[in-house]
Amino acid sequence: MRVEQAVYGEVQGRGHGLRASSTDALVAADIASKLDLPDAVPPGVQVWSPFVRGFPVDQHYVLARTFLDTTASRGGMVLTHALIVSLDEVSQVGSLMALFACLAPTASACPTNPSAIEVQPLDDGLPPAPDLIGAANAIAGQREAPAVRLGVEGFENLVHSLWRNLWPAMRRTFAFRLSFGPNDVVDQPPPALVCTPEQLQARWTQHRIVKPDDQAAESASAAVLCGKADAAQYLALGADLGVQVTDVRVLSRLERLHSLKAGNDSFDDLLAAVRLADGLSNQRTSGVQLKDSLLQRLAAQLPTAGCKRLLQMRNLSLDGFSNAPTLWSKVVLLVSELKFAPADDADLVDMVEASQNAVLALAPWRSAVAGGLLAAAVHDNPGLWKAIWRWVERSDAASTAAIQKLRSESSVEQRLVQEIPRRLIPANPASLVALLRQRGWLMAHGAVLAATVSPLEAAVQQLKVDKALVHTAGLRAALRHATLAQSLEAAIVLKDPRLVEMCADLAVAQPEVLTGIGCEDLTEQKIWAAAIGKSNSLWSAPGNPLEVRDTVLVHLGKGAGAFTGLVEALAGTPLADLTAAPDRPNLWSLLPVSHRNLYLRATALGWLNAAVAGSDINRPEPELEEAVMTNSTLDLVLGDAAVPVRTRLAIVSALPSFREEVFVSLLGNILRSSRALPHADADQLGTLVASRRWQRAVAVLCNRLADRRYDLTPALQQCSSLLNLFQRWTFGIFKPSADDKWRAFEETACELYPTGPDCEELWSRAGGKNSDLPSWSQNGATRWHTALRSMRYGGRPNARALLAKMREDRPGNETLGLFANDVDIVG
Repeated sequence: MRVEQAVYGEVQGRGHGLRASSTDALVAADIASKLDLPDAVPPGVQVWSPFVRGFPVDQHYVLARTFLDTTASRGGMVLTHALIVSLDEVSQVGSLMALFACLAPTASACPTNPSAIEVQPLDDGLPPAPDLIGAANAIAGQREAPAVRLGVEGFENLVHSLWRNLWPAMRRTFAFRLSFGPNDVVDQPPPALVCTPEQLQARWTQHRIVKPDDQAAESASAAVLCGKADAAQYLALGADLGVQVTDVRVLSRLERLHSLKAGNDSFDDLLAAVRLADGLSNQRTSGVQLKDSLLQRLAAQLPTAGCKRLLQMRNLSLDGFSNAPTLWSKVVLLVSELKFAPADDADLVDMVEASQNAVLALAPWRSAVAGGLLAAAVHDNPGLWKAIWRWVERSDAASTAAIQKLRSESSVEQRLVQEIPRRLIPANPASLVALLRQRGWLMAHGAVLAATVSPLEAAVQQLKVDKALVHTAGLRAALRHATLAQSLEAAIVLKDPRLVEMCADLAVAQPEVLTGIGCEDLTEQKIWAAAIGKSNSLWSAPGNPLEVRDTVLVHLGKGAGAFTGLVEALAGTPLADLTAAPDRPNLWSLLPVSHRNLYLRATALGWLNAAVAGSDINRPEPELEEAVMTNSTLDLVLGDAAVPVRTRLAIVSALPSFREEVFVSLLGNILRSSRALPHADADQLGTLVASRRWQRAVAVLCNRLADRRYDLTPALQQCSSLLNLFQRWTFGIFKPSADDKWRAFEETACELYPTGPDCEELWSRAGGKNSDLPSWSQNGATRWHTALRSMRYGGRPNARALLAKMREDRPGNETLGLFANDVDIVG
C-alpha cells in the first residue's frame, strides 16, 4: 500500500502550515488547517501531546500524530506527521497498527524530507483495548456526536481496536481526533470519537463519555462495534435496501429494522419499521419485498389504530414504497369512518391541523387525511358535523382546515348548520365568519352569528354581507334563536324587506308576535300588511286592531307615514269598516282608488249594522251615502220587520238621496206590518215626510187615516203644511176658524169656476144678479173674493143657495158637501 507523507508545523511568516511532503502528496497543502490544534489549549491543561487523528478527505484517508512543538517561536505551536493513503485501499485494511508504526514517535523524529513509502498491512493479533466496549456503547448510544474518551493515553490503541471491527463502508467515514470541547467540533460530519483531557470532562455534558469499565454491549450495534456480534445480517439488510452502512446511525437503524420486521404485528412496531425503511431507502426498486410486506402488515392494523396512532404516520413520505397508495387509501377509509368522539378531540384537532400544514405533516399523509374528511362528509358521518363545531372552539386552524375540505354544496352547508350548537365561543370568530363568507355559505354565516352574538347584532352583521333580497336563508339562520320580540325588533330597526317577510311568516304560526305593534313605525305597518297577505285572519293580531288601524289612518290623513300596502291589505278585512274611524269624511279621497270601493262597501254595511244595533245614526258623507244607497243590505234592513220602525225611519232620514217612490213602498210595508204605530214613531214618520215634502207619501197617510188608521194622525200633524185645508179639516188635523173656512170656500170656488161667480151662470142660477158682480176686467179670484165677501155679510144670493147649485154642478165633490153642512158658512 503506497503511503504519502507530509509534515506540518510552524512556517516562517505564515504560522501553521505545510513544511514538506512527498512528491505525489497533492492534497497535503489543502489539509494543513485540519492538522493544527483544534483550538487553543485551555489553561491548566498539560497532558494532551502527542495524540493521533484520522479522517477522510476526498479519495484519501489521513492518519497523523501531532506533537507540541517546543522549538517554535511562540507557544501553542504543534508539529504533525501525517500519512496520506488511498481511501479505497485503507478501507480494506483490517488493522491500522502498521500505519501507526510509520508515524514519528517523537517530534524530533518527524522527517524533514518525507517521501512516499510502501506499507504492508499486518494482522497484529493485539488484544482489544480495555475500554473498547465502553467506546462501542458510547458511539452506538450517542445522542450527539462525537463520543468522548477521557485522556489521550491509550487512545491510539482504542482507535485501532474499533477500526478492526468496522467494515469498509464505515471505515471510509470514520474520523477521530483530540478535542478541547464541543465548541471546536465544527467538522461536518463530526468525528465519531474524540479524546479530551480529563480535566475538561465538564464541557461534555451533552455527549456520551466512554466508560472504560463497561463489560457488556448495550445494543446490538454496540456489540458489532466491539466485535461481540457479526454485522453481516445488518449489512445484508442494508444491501437489500440499497443502503451503504457508512456510520453508526445507519447501523443502528438497520439493527432496529431487522428486529422489528421479525417481531409481532403491533401497530407501533410496524410503523417504526416502515418509518425506518422509509428513511433508509427512497428507491422503489430496492427492498421491494420487505417494503411491501411491512406496508401490508401495517395496513392490516389500521382499522383499529385510531386517531392518535394515525397522527404518528404524518411524517411518512413512503417515496420508496411502490405500494404506498394502498396504505394511503386505507388511511382515507380510516379517517372517513372515525367516530369523531369528543374524547378524541385533542388528537383530532392535531390531526386536522397537521393535514393543512406542510410543516407539521408530509403531503401524502395530508392528502389522505383530507380525503378521509371529505369522504366522511360525503357519506354523512354524523360525528364529523358535531366535531367541526367543537374544533371551532378549540382551534381556528383545525376548524378552518376541516371546513375548507368540505365540498361547496348547499346540502353540505345545510348539514353543517343543522349541528351548530345554540351557543358557540369560536377560538377566532373573525376568521370563522370570514371563511364562511369566502365559501359563499351565508346560511352557515348567519347560524354562527346566531350562536355567538345577540339576535339584533347577528342580523346587523349578516346584512353587511347578505345583500341579495332573494336570499333569506342567511337572515333566517342569523335569527334562529331570536324570540318573537327580538325578531320584530330586528325588522323594525334594520327595515330590511326580508326581515319584514320573516316576521310575517312568524305571525302566521305565532300571531302573538304582532300583539304589541302600534304601527307608528312604517316597518311595523309593512309587517302587518305582509302578515295579512299570508293569512287574512291576522288583521286581528294586534292587541287593539281598531286603534292600530286608526293610527295608520291618522298618518294617511297627514299625508305621510302610512304604508299603502297596509291600507290596501286592510281593505279585505273587517277593519275596512270605517264607520267609527276618526275624520272619516276626509279619508275617502285619500284611500287608494283601487281599494276605495272595498272600504265604502264595508263601511256602508258597518253603518247599517251600527244603525240596526241602536247606535246613534249619523248622516253619512256623500261618498258613504252613495255606498249605503247601493248596498243590497239596505233593502234587507228596511224591509226587515224585526228592525224597529224608528230605526228604519232614522236610516231613511240620514240618507238625503232616498227616493220618494222607494219610501212609499217602504211605508206600505211598515203600515202593513204594524197594526198601530206608537205616537213617537208616527211623529218621526211625519217629520221625515214633511222634511222631504213627499206628497205621495202624504197621500198614502191620508188614505190610511181615512181607512181608520188613527195612529197616523200624529204623522199627518207633523206634515200638515203639505195638507190642504179640506184634508186638515176633514182629518181633524186642526179646527179652522170662520175666516179659515170662508178662505177655503173661496179657494174651492176659484178652482171650480175659475172665471168668476158668473161662470156657467152660477151666480144668476143661485138667485143673484150678475150686474152686482165685479166687472170682467178683474180676474176670477178677485171677482170671487168680492162676491163672497158681499154674500158673507148679507148679500144675495145666500151661501146655502149658491152651494146647492154648485153641488148640482159638481155632485161628487165632497168639499162642497162639507161647506154646505157647516154653520159658519150656511148659518
